[in-house]
Amino acid sequence: MSSPLVSVKTLFSDAVSTTKALGARLAVLLPPGATVGLVGELGAGKTQFVKGIATGLGILETEVVSPSFGLINIYPGERELCHADLYRLETLDDIATIGLEDTPNGDGLCVVEWADRLGAGHDFFDIIVYFRWIDRSKRALRIDARAALKACLQNL
Repeated sequence: MSSPLVSVKTLFSDAVSTTKALGARLAVLLPPGATVGLVGELGAGKTQFVKGIATGLGILETEVVSPSFGLINIYPGERELCHADLYRLETLDDIATIGLEDTPNGDGLCVVEWADRLGAGHDFFDIIVYFRWIDRSKRALRIDARAALKACLQNL
């Protein structure tokens, strides 16, 4: 069993460009094979954050689209990005059928939107980013991570 998630820090974004930049910074700090869960309401910035992660991995952000209907998208780059979206899945049985446990491959990263569908602090995730609206344009991003990753994320 993995170590529990601990709160690392809370960051703030008041623009899409800032949200993307935070994602890009996170991507370069994460070790190979890391899994990231994203939790937040519709429109909170989860997909924009993934676009930033993609940029940090050498993937064009224009390639990244929300996999709401395909459920999982794989983007090749300097490091592979697996991007999953659990929004349309209602039960853990539904989630089990998409093969999420088989990702990421090698030195890639796996990022899952609507990670709360797996349950809070699920062992699958090394990091969970919680997006919370502050006002119309500002969001707080609370980052929780396994204790082993806490030190590398302090530079975020």
